[in-house]
Amino acid sequence: MTQSNDRTTTAGTEFSRTGDGSYRVVGSLVFATVRDVLRQSGSAFAAESQLVIDLSQVAAADSAGLALLIEWYRLAERAKQPLKFSRAPPQLVALAKISDIDTLLPFG
Repeated sequence: MTQSNDRTTTAGTEFSRTGDGSYRVVGSLVFATVRDVLRQSGSAFAAESQLVIDLSQVAAADSAGLALLIEWYRLAERAKQPLKFSRAPPQLVALAKISDIDTLLPFG
């Protein structure tokens, strides 16, 4: 794992701040990466009043990636922060639909 000012890279997956309350994930959200991405994202979210996470550059996702989105949703709800997942890849949206949680997660 490497870290710079507003960017964290974990096993080829990068989580970075792109603006006020805006973040981007580049790489894979899979079992091997989500634990570290969650650890790094937690402190980033603590200072934001609202969150938008751009998922357009997520190359692969599995059930662990979906669990990460659920955890981010739970953390935002607990902190009463508006949250939106923007430009989610079709694979991730399909996984949410199959799991019957697509209406819970704020895709937009």
